Amino acid sequence: MFNSEISTMSGKTTIKGNPSQYVKLNVGGCLHYTTIGTLTKHDTMLRAMFSGRMEVLSDSDGWILIDRCGKHFGTILNFLRDGSVSLPESAKEMAELVAEAKYYCIAELAESCNKALAKKERGEHEPICGVPLITSQKEEEMLIKVCCTSIVYATDKKHTKVECPEARIYEETLNILLYESRNAPDQELMQATSTRGAVSGMSSYTSDEEEERSGIERLRSNKSNNQA
Repeated sequence: MFNSEISTMSGKTTIKGNPSQYVKLNVGGCLHYTTIGTLTKHDTMLRAMFSGRMEVLSDSDGWILIDRCGKHFGTILNFLRDGSVSLPESAKEMAELVAEAKYYCIAELAESCNKALAKKERGEHEPICGVPLITSQKEEEMLIKVCCTSIVYATDKKHTKVECPEARIYEETLNILLYESRNAPDQELMQATSTRGAVSGMSSYTSDEEEERSGIERLRSNKSNNQA
C-alpha cells in the first residue's frame, strides 16, 4: 500500500501521496489514468492540485474532476512525462493547446506553441528536400556517383537491384545542370543521366565501379563537346 493522504472537506478532496501512486482523472468527460509523480513533475498548477496545496473535486467513484476540455490533455500529460511533445499540425488545434497550457501554467509548452504559430503566420515551413550546390569538380563527381550507382545484392542464384531513394532527386538535379545551356537533350546525355542508361538490365550485370566510371566518362566527354 502506498502512503497517501486523501481527506474530504466540504465536498472537495485534497490529495497528497507517493509519486508512484496512480490517480484517475476525468477531464471534461475524457478519462485519464496517470501517476502523481507525472502530475507533480513540473512546477505547474497540476503540481499544486496533486501535492495537497489545492482542493480538487472528485465523484463517488474516485475520479478527480477537472472542468476543462479533455481534447488535448493527453498531450499535456506527455509533455509532463517527457519534457517535449509533437505539436498539432493545424493552427486551430495549436491555439487550443496554447489555451490549455496557459490554464495549467505550463509556460514552456505555451511558448513552444506560440513560436510554431508565429512560423505558420510567416509562412515558414520545414524543408522537404534540399538541392545540392556544386562548387568544385570533386562535388560534381560525387553527384554523378550517386546518380549512376545502384546498390546490388548478389546471391548464388540471382542479382537483386535496389536503387537509393535519394538517387532520383540528384538525377533530376543533374539533368537540369546538363540541359540548362542546351536547346534539347541528346541521346548520349539521356543515357548518362537516366537510371536505365546508368545501369543496364540485370541480365547484363556489371559491377558498381564499372557503371560509375562509365557514367563519369560519358558526362565528361559531353561537357567537353559542349564547351568546344
